[in-house]
Amino acid sequence: MRVLLEAIDIHKYFGRQHILKGVNLSVPEGETIVIIGPSGSGKSTLLRCLNLLIKPDRGRIIFDGIDITGKDVDIHKIRQEIGFVFQSYNLFAHLTAIENVMLGLVKVKKMGREEAKKIAAEALLSVGITEDLWSKYPAQLSGGQQQRVAIARAIAMNPRLLLLDEPTSALDPELTVEVLKVLEKLSEKRMTMVIVTHELGFAMRVADEVVFMEDGTIVERGPPEKILINPEKERTRAFVSKLMELYKMERMHR
Repeated sequence: MRVLLEAIDIHKYFGRQHILKGVNLSVPEGETIVIIGPSGSGKSTLLRCLNLLIKPDRGRIIFDGIDITGKDVDIHKIRQEIGFVFQSYNLFAHLTAIENVMLGLVKVKKMGREEAKKIAAEALLSVGITEDLWSKYPAQLSGGQQQRVAIARAIAMNPRLLLLDEPTSALDPELTVEVLKVLEKLSEKRMTMVIVTHELGFAMRVADEVVFMEDGTIVERGPPEKILINPEKERTRAFVSKLMELYKMERMHR
């Protein structure tokens, strides 16, 4: 399997805090990697390091054979191939749904507005945002709709890699299902993705590999059947068990 992205010995400090402590991660092309772990374990920091939204203090990020942490690399060009979906949507409030998706195509890829609109429309339809919603502003959309617009904005740029940072954490259960269905379809199409999430059922269905992080290190990794059902490490077992218990409680109260 061809490796599209590789993180090698990644370290990151915030002041005196050592957030990432020598993390190594390989992302094969066409696969979905799901990262789980407790709050403060470094998951989101690692995700942001992968496209240099946060620059590592030590280590290398290799994307498609290019060391993007090296000198003389046009990181803006690289980021056109690495989409990022934030948990807080990050849509522009003064732009409609379709304008939000068109923006990168026009400003970054220098497309004409008609071509950009056609691609944006296709991206919105692919995530279940129908034409009657295209002219709505973010404040007029539900959380699930806003997050799907954010995903459409990312995939409209035709990235080779999609990074998603807890894309359902701000959503209620019903809206969470909407977004997870979109991500499952992208996984079925073999979009290369790295997803930080606590949705274990989703991870079991779509992940090619699950990575458990704690305290800035990768504790255990492997196929979802191994990590989520029969992990080797006691810490992984304890974390997964607590998440499963929480999931059952949430289901009881729905």
